[in-house]
Parts: sequence; structure tokens; C-alpha cells
Amino acid sequence: MTLSLGVSVALSRFLSKNEASKKLQKIKENNLNAVEFGLLNCIIGRANLPGMVPFPTEAQTNEIIEIMPPNEFYISVHGPYRVTTTSMDPKKLKFSKSNFFKSVKVADDLGAHHVTFHAGSFKKKHNNDHVQRVLKDWEEWRQNKPYKAKMAPEVGGKYNSFADFFTLVEIAGTIDNCLITWDISHDFARGGKITTEEGIIKRIDLLDQTFDLNSENRLPMHVSGMVVGKSGEQHHTLLDHGTGVPWKLVFSILKEQNFLDKVSIICESKVPKGEKKLKGNAITDIIRLREFLESDQIVKTYKGKPGHLDFYFG
Repeated sequence: MTLSLGVSVALSRFLSKNEASKKLQKIKENNLNAVEFGLLNCIIGRANLPGMVPFPTEAQTNEIIEIMPPNEFYISVHGPYRVTTTSMDPKKLKFSKSNFFKSVKVADDLGAHHVTFHAGSFKKKHNNDHVQRVLKDWEEWRQNKPYKAKMAPEVGGKYNSFADFFTLVEIAGTIDNCLITWDISHDFARGGKITTEEGIIKRIDLLDQTFDLNSENRLPMHVSGMVVGKSGEQHHTLLDHGTGVPWKLVFSILKEQNFLDKVSIICESKVPKGEKKLKGNAITDIIRLREFLESDQIVKTYKGKPGHLDFYFG
């Protein structure tokens, strides 16, 4: 069993080589072998917006490559929050496409396997066909460049975010070189039935049927604690805090089903603002997950409470 485990590193034009080196060294010192570079607040063309920062330069990405030993990490990139595939506005879609493919360019410069991104919010009750057309257009553009990093839209955490696990698999499965990012905390928060062995195996079987997954082409997974409200995700927190993400159950089933060689796991845990009593971070939580996976412990039942939603996506 070869585990791919890591955390995120925020990347923008303001990340110095020295700071990047310190962060990557800390990941390496903890014997982690995956890193996701987050471009979450990056933007092109309108960088004067509050909270928005410029994308890293090619010189910066080259510096990061220099301080990362070859084949040391399974690398991925997380695209900006401003990317959307659900908007019907041609200008917004053009803006999203530009920002997304700037992210793909950064990913290729870094040697990343895929780009995770949030697909957007629901604009109509049924807009699956629209999102599929947008992603097919983006994939055609990607191939024509050609770029190597694959698209991996992420399971949304709120009910009004696009989309649930099964919808994303259905759409991504029709597009060449497209995966999904299975964020189990988001899946749980929006009412996905990952609190039962049956629900988890149903997902694993569908992933195996839809994608060619192996140690070189891993499915991206995210995990963290999660606080859930009436509309789904409220905010991330540490494992075993918040509403009770069933991470031990999920990873026990993945272990039993010999699926861990097919995924790359990024921990997004963090201490929420104002929660000064909580101690820990993404690295301490991913180490907890590794220790659990390397132990003989298997959890087969969920003892917490399901999400607060009254509806489920199966």
C-alpha cells in the first residue's frame, strides 16, 4: 500500500522562495509526500479587488521546482474561488476560463497532476448540460495547448454549490482526462450518505467504473473537520471537531477495498477564527490519519450525527 498524503500551501506572487522552502521542508520533515498549491485568491486582470492577489510568476514556479527534489511529492493545484462553470453570462465564463487556464499553466510549470476547482453555484435547478458543455470546451482548449494537468471539479459543500458526488462523476465521466475531487467533508456536509458502509462502497464502485485510477493517476481527495448548518458547509475545522465528519469510517472502507493506492489525500483542517482553545493544524491531522491507516484499527459504524440537511443525494 503506497499512501499519498499531504497538505496545502498557499501560492501567489507574494510567496517568497524562502517561505516556500520553509513550508515544503516542514511537509518533508513529517514524511508527507503530497502537496496542493492553493491559488484560491488569485486573479488576473482585476487584481485590485479586495482580498484578491496576483498569480505567481513563471520565475516563482521555477524557484519552487528548484527547491523540490524530483519526484518527492505528488503535486496538485487548487484553482481560484472566482472560477465558475455554472454562470450563463458569457463575460463571466470568459473571465473564469482565463483564470482557470492561468491555473493550469501554473500547474504544468510545477509538474502537477491535476487542478482542483469549485464548479460554481446553482443558477438553475437543472444545469448539468450547461456545465458539461463548459467543461468539454475547457478540455478541448487544454488539449490544443497542450497542457498536461487534468481538470478535477470538486464536490461542493453547500446545497446551492455545484455539485453533489454523483452529478460530478456523471459529468466528468463523459469528458476526456477529467476527474473529480472527492472532498468527503463537503460530501458529508451537503447530506451525502457516507455515514454507512453501503454509501461509501457505492461511491468507490462508481469511481472504479468511471475512471482509470491507479498509483500514477490518483483520484484527489480532501478531508478535514467540518461545521455543518442548514444549508450545508459552514466552515472547516480540525478532525473530530465540528459536526462529525465520518473520516475513520470512510478510510477504513477504502483500506478494506484496496482503494488507498488510487487516491491522493490532502488535509484541509484548520483552527477556525476565534477558536483559540483548539490546538492543531492540517499537518497534525494528516499525521493522525496516517497513523490510523497504518494501524490495525478498522471502524465499521458511524456513531456521530448526520448532517443537518433533511435531504440526501444517496
